[in-house]
Amino acid sequence: MDKKILGIIIILIGVLLLLTSNGILDLNIGYIISNFWPMILIGAGLFSLITNKASKVGGAIVLTIGVLFQLRNLDYFDIFEYLEFWPVIIIIIGISLIFSNKDKWNKDQNDSIKPIAIFSGLNLRNTSNNFKGGSATVLFGGIELDLQEANIDHDKIATLDVFVAFGGLDMVVPEGWNVEIKGLPLFGGWDNKTRNKGNTNLPKLKINAVVLFGGVDVKDFRKKNS
Repeated sequence: MDKKILGIIIILIGVLLLLTSNGILDLNIGYIISNFWPMILIGAGLFSLITNKASKVGGAIVLTIGVLFQLRNLDYFDIFEYLEFWPVIIIIIGISLIFSNKDKWNKDQNDSIKPIAIFSGLNLRNTSNNFKGGSATVLFGGIELDLQEANIDHDKIATLDVFVAFGGLDMVVPEGWNVEIKGLPLFGGWDNKTRNKGNTNLPKLKINAVVLFGGVDVKDFRKKNS
């Protein structure tokens, strides 16, 4: 889904709100929002499963969470009645992320990567001489991805499929890369801070991102002797 489709959806929502506020349509917007907001999670989960290779795990979990909340709102089934301590679990996960050891790096030389951080944090440094991309999945957690020592063949394009929900992905790439990010930002987004965007003469990293209540941050590394 690109920005045009997302824009059309937002326009349709605005039209419905406008018609309702002027009495043309008789809709209880407050009731719809309060009872059917989990449909956002369900839709995002389905979209990710269909379109994003990195979303098979994360998308399925987001979809499941959305279904459980929707069943609860419709008074069909309330799983939280059986999970009395689930808020405490979330607090513990948050504390563990804050105090995780950021100096501990997992090193990888594979040409394709598939880091997954679910209710956890992960630091990954890749040093492949023929980096091809891969996937990255973040769900209620965070990933720091260091590609400063990785290389893409000059005439090749590396593709990285990214799924981030309720978390963040921070990436550092070499200065000589052309980074392009496209995808679906839903109550989230990305920030491409690299300096060579659009330079077709450089190796290209194409990022396909689905970001739900989270963020993706990409910056390049300037060598000291440059």
